[in-house]
Amino acid sequence: MTGRENFAKLLANIGMATKMKTADPQLTVELIFLTPAVETLNKRQVMFKPVLEAIKEAKKTGIKIVACEVAMANVGLQKEDIEYGLVDEFASVGGLYVLQKIKEGYEVLTI
Repeated sequence: MTGRENFAKLLANIGMATKMKTADPQLTVELIFLTPAVETLNKRQVMFKPVLEAIKEAKKTGIKIVACEVAMANVGLQKEDIEYGLVDEFASVGGLYVLQKIKEGYEVLTI
């Protein structure tokens, strides 16, 4: 993440996903963390605390959190750097994960 505008955009995406899921609990919502956003999952970085708290709130509504392992490797993030239980699934290649979801009929939304 570089710049406050990207940090704000990420928080806005998490917030919008949470509002969508709250408005329609039957809706399937997944947040997929790719590069560079995946580095905000690092529990050791104090500056990412607002993102981590927003993710925890999102999870309470039933949102699935997915992290791209390639993106994690690109930013030097290990699974041990992520709070246990925060991520529901680690996708080996995030782009392929997204492609598969699109083929299954999912829509990709970003703000």
